[in-house]
Amino acid sequence: MTPTERPILFHYAQSIYSHRVLWYLWLRDIAYDECIQPPVMPRPDLASIAVNYRRIPIMAIGKDIYIDSRLIISKLESLYPNSALSPTTAEQSGLRLLFEHYSDSGLFNSAVKLMPYWSSNSLVQNKSFLDDRQKLMGGRRMTSENMQAGRPDGLQNMRQAFDLLESTFLADERQWILGTEGPSVVDIDAVWPFEWLIIDRSMKGSLPDERFGAKNYPKTHAWIQRLMNRVKAAKDKTRKPSALDGKTMGAQVLNTTSPTVPLTFDDHDPLGFKAGDTVEVYPSDYGQAHKDRGTIIGLTVSEVVIRNSKGLHLHFPRWNFRITKAAAQKATPSLSGTKKFPKMRLIYHSFSPYTRKVFMLAHELNLAQHITLEKVVVAPIPIKGWIDNTDDVAKFNPMGKIPCLVTDDVPTGIFDSRVICEYLTELAGVKMKKDQRYWQMRALHACADGIADAGVLITYEVRIRKERGLYFKEWVEGQKTKIVRGLDRFEAAAAEGVLREPDSGPATVDEVAVAVATAMTEQMVFLGLQWRKGRPKLQKWMSKWEKRGSFVATPPTKDWVAAGAAEKIAKL
Repeated sequence: MTPTERPILFHYAQSIYSHRVLWYLWLRDIAYDECIQPPVMPRPDLASIAVNYRRIPIMAIGKDIYIDSRLIISKLESLYPNSALSPTTAEQSGLRLLFEHYSDSGLFNSAVKLMPYWSSNSLVQNKSFLDDRQKLMGGRRMTSENMQAGRPDGLQNMRQAFDLLESTFLADERQWILGTEGPSVVDIDAVWPFEWLIIDRSMKGSLPDERFGAKNYPKTHAWIQRLMNRVKAAKDKTRKPSALDGKTMGAQVLNTTSPTVPLTFDDHDPLGFKAGDTVEVYPSDYGQAHKDRGTIIGLTVSEVVIRNSKGLHLHFPRWNFRITKAAAQKATPSLSGTKKFPKMRLIYHSFSPYTRKVFMLAHELNLAQHITLEKVVVAPIPIKGWIDNTDDVAKFNPMGKIPCLVTDDVPTGIFDSRVICEYLTELAGVKMKKDQRYWQMRALHACADGIADAGVLITYEVRIRKERGLYFKEWVEGQKTKIVRGLDRFEAAAAEGVLREPDSGPATVDEVAVAVATAMTEQMVFLGLQWRKGRPKLQKWMSKWEKRGSFVATPPTKDWVAAGAAEKIAKL
């Protein structure tokens, strides 16, 4: 399906890789916006959306971010179908891939060796450019001496490239590489290094005319000029892009409501990655210091997709890119003998979703071993069997509600569940970066507690008021509606990448809250709700949680046991 939002192209004027994407957009008459980037680092616009990849161009379409000009064009081909530029046979598609790789790797590297280092207009005379590229290339600097030494090899390699076109693909006087009536994407993939050397003003003198001029290669020169004439004519007809500043771009990308593109995952990939692994992706040739980290969510023969810290989907090609397993970044609490924790007593009941949230978080933070458990029965109404321990609990929480945490440093009691979770998080030394996703997850936490509130209210209505002839059906239906809306919000958050699959590090309290609330709606069978139906993203997310240690250790139908601490039953 054609995207509803215009692509945003991150580029700068001198970027030859960007030129091939621009030519494609113009020839296809695809409307786009642009966010112009500086030729050298830093690039705060990209940093604001947590993209570390430092080469240009990059394209954003909604929350999908496409890295590398090859992948960008391939994605535009699939997202905007029925293109006159597309290959029409398997053979043509194969030629396209061969030219794509040939031009991008070997041919461009040879062309770089021919940059006119002697010219005052050359980038090789620009110190800022040289300093930046030295960092990009891992310490190797483009000096005049190095450029002069590499020039003969560059000329020889380019001579072979010119001969290839002149004596094979263009030998029969065809207008375009594939012999088509008009230019194709193969022409774009093939022409850009040649155009850079012959037409770009900054490269004037890079090729000696007596060896590479139109007299030597008339068909090749005519083909280059023919394509550039088509490109210029198309550009003149294409809508001028809007220039977005970093703030506008960031708001547009991060706040879009457009769905991300569907993804597939090859579980049999030779690298052995599994969906949900935390990985780093970076170029394998140069620019390796700038790694993008995230959760791997898509993997095919030709593409890898990760979800970054902003919830954006970063798409990388597999060719000339490396994927490595990354250690979890979340701060795991240091619970060695060097840190002393206060004695903690959790007043609980396993059926309480609020209590489960607290103790699951304790497991996630590796604090459960420092907590003793005291199971109680409480309720806000004076009915025998429901309020056995309410008065005792009220000594620590005047509301007579659970959970309540009694500690050495706060012996009067800490409540409610959100305050207890804040205490545990602080105790564990976990610090959260308060970015956009932080507040989105906090809102989901509030939504989860709202679902739990509605579930508890329905419980009282069904279990107590109904047998007394006080059942309020409309009230119950209203509470169910709240729960359904909350579950739908969870599904949307999972689809948008806000709700992310858990990794090997400790989960946040907000993630725990969502898992508990979702599970609660299934455990309270009298609610009559089927949360899995119609919510595939949430179901996939929960499938990871249902196997997680903290979830398994806190079943609502059994008493819990804290590691290293014997459970006490109602001995307040």
